[in-house]
Amino acid sequence: MRDLRLEGQNVYLAEVEEQYFPYIIAWRNDPLNNRYLNQPFLLDMEKQRAWYERYLSDSAQGLLVVVDKQMDTPFATMGWTDHDIEERVCITGRLLVGDRRYRGSTLFAEATVLFADYMYGSFGVDACYAHIVCENLPSIRYHEKYGFCRNDGIPRFPNELIVNGMRQEEYVRLQENWQAVRPSLLERLGF
Repeated sequence: MRDLRLEGQNVYLAEVEEQYFPYIIAWRNDPLNNRYLNQPFLLDMEKQRAWYERYLSDSAQGLLVVVDKQMDTPFATMGWTDHDIEERVCITGRLLVGDRRYRGSTLFAEATVLFADYMYGSFGVDACYAHIVCENLPSIRYHEKYGFCRNDGIPRFPNELIVNGMRQEEYVRLQENWQAVRPSLLERLGF
């Protein structure tokens, strides 16, 4: 089992493990949460365990669960796929604030900063890509706030532009884009 854990002041991000499955299943099956997810089926424990078995042997992907330290409450996920060590790129995603009480919260913002610092730091990527359903305006605003820009050039991951009949735009954030927005984000968080 992998055991990545990112510690923040008010949150921590922990590598997915079986104790988090009930949360993930409930969040991903919630119609208000899964409208734009790449999941055209109801998730159950059997499917989640089968996915997890494949996940454990796939070093190109990761899934972290975001936990409120004070309440010891899991509330979101974020992660990556398609990690290419040589190219120093990946797709960030699996972004879901399952517990809607935390949407737009400072705890979610802190988790986002921890995650981005890890991706461009010890994880070692130079560019993170994201694929966002064109109608998902809250996700587009979130990504742009955190330094992502629409990739108007040749798509790096063209197979991600239409998934389950949903048209998506490719966004990219280079390490320098992250460094440009990071100070103002930290200031807003009071760090």
